[in-house]
Amino acid sequence: MKNLDQLELLLSFLGDGGEGASDAALGEQKNGSETRDDLRRKSAQRREFNSEKPGSFPLFRVGIARCEDYAPESVQKALQQAVDRAGGWPPLPSSVLLKANLLAPRAPEDAATTHPEILRGVVLSLRRDQPTRKIVVADSPGFLYTHQREALFERTGLRALAESVGCGLEILSDDGFTSVYPPGGMALLQAHVAEKFLRAPAVINVAKMKTHVETRISACIKNIFGIADTPTRKRAHSTRDPEHLIQAIVDLYSVRPPAFAVLDAVEAMEGNGPSHGTPKFLGWILAGENALAVDLVASHMMGYPDPRAVPLLREAMDRGLGPTDRGQIALCGGTWEEIVCEGFQKATTRIDWVPSALKSILYQITALRPALDTARCTSCGICAQVCPVGAISLRHGRPEIDRRRCVSCMCCHEMCPPGAMKCQPSPLARLMLWWRPPSRGRTTKASSGPS
Repeated sequence: MKNLDQLELLLSFLGDGGEGASDAALGEQKNGSETRDDLRRKSAQRREFNSEKPGSFPLFRVGIARCEDYAPESVQKALQQAVDRAGGWPPLPSSVLLKANLLAPRAPEDAATTHPEILRGVVLSLRRDQPTRKIVVADSPGFLYTHQREALFERTGLRALAESVGCGLEILSDDGFTSVYPPGGMALLQAHVAEKFLRAPAVINVAKMKTHVETRISACIKNIFGIADTPTRKRAHSTRDPEHLIQAIVDLYSVRPPAFAVLDAVEAMEGNGPSHGTPKFLGWILAGENALAVDLVASHMMGYPDPRAVPLLREAMDRGLGPTDRGQIALCGGTWEEIVCEGFQKATTRIDWVPSALKSILYQITALRPALDTARCTSCGICAQVCPVGAISLRHGRPEIDRRRCVSCMCCHEMCPPGAMKCQPSPLARLMLWWRPPSRGRTTKASSGPS
């Protein structure tokens, strides 16, 4: 879809509903009678049709290029190769917003944020044909850091980037939020999204490849979660239904899919990401017009041969947001075999292969639980502030978790500055994680076991 057409469609989703309106009522008003089963049935029909007529669906092109380090010349060469192999930039206006991953004021070496050299490469590439193009890099970090803009831009290396290439730096929330109705919304039938993101003439998604304890991977689709305001994000995290957050992320992505996606996989994050994992050198830059296609390639790099083993990707595939299997992707610049990172440490995750009918009954043994490492805790109280259900309070200066209220969203783990909140499966869950059935996309027991 061209950018102007995409913007017109987007504006048709804008609404003025108040925050107090119920999701159920809004669903009846905006989403008609199409249900989750309807979407899954359509997706199954697409996959069946594609298997019978292999040439019926266009291939989604993903360009990849090797990049051995973050030296400016290395990144610029590899990024341009990846973009060219993906078919080049789509037609873009004279003003573009780059949606980066700026989770927190962290150094680029931590692999928690989009590396500034990747952003530099994108800026320079976009200005090759239009040197005066106005480019702004923006994101909304975890809400505790929204008002620490100078620390955010300084520590992530973006201040130096902006001064060297002349791009703008902004926080997405600066212009406020607009109420929208995500098309086909499942978990967030109404959401509040950054006005700056909605009104930008064009958006390019420049994400970081990381693991995630709740969603398996954090890449291009997950990167768009940052467009929502704090109440919307907390609603997404506020239930014990493991599908709720997944659906909410895809709901937000569906509001306005960016025109193009670039994924920083030079150094990814492995282990228990997206903030407290370990940097892992992979040496790739990925690019493509379809974010789901790029994410499918990223999941393969991480060691998921079956993308449907990643709930976030399965949800996006079921909604028809891109390829429904790997066979619909034209991988340009490498082979599927050579891009797999052997020994990549996946995140410890909740157990999702338990039959749906038993998930609520077995919740206490299948979900991860936050556990405090008292030696690392600094008593800052951030965990209590970010908890969407108020399950954490400070007692004698130390966090105390109310297990009856905790929904295991792991927001406290993600936002804890010193990494004192750990992900802890129960002993039985640890055994079940080790014995994950191979049909769910597992390659070896060791690679999918608890970290």
